[in-house]
Amino acid sequence: MKNTLKQELREKAKNHKITMGVLSLKNNINGKQYIQGSLNLEALVNKMKFLLNSGLFTHNTSLQKDWVQYGAEVFSFDFAVILEPQENKYINERQEILKAEQAFISTIETELY
Repeated sequence: MKNTLKQELREKAKNHKITMGVLSLKNNINGKQYIQGSLNLEALVNKMKFLLNSGLFTHNTSLQKDWVQYGAEVFSFDFAVILEPQENKYINERQEILKAEQAFISTIETELY
């Protein structure tokens, strides 16, 4: 039974597609947003939640302050832009994410962190 479960979990992990793109973390009280691009959005969400809950998010002290003041429940994590993996090995995915991040920021009408 254990080996079957392990094998199923390995197979699931192998088939899991990594989502790359732009993450929007929005404070639903004051409307401020924190925008960041990543090659792995799921991992970025987990990392940010850990750092914010631990009080260690030094990238943006204003965001950390609001997280402590309002609590995690008033924030929403959204995958604002999802980029499909490219077959062309000459495309720099990090540059594509940066372009998508800048394009998304230019469309935002609310204040950024």
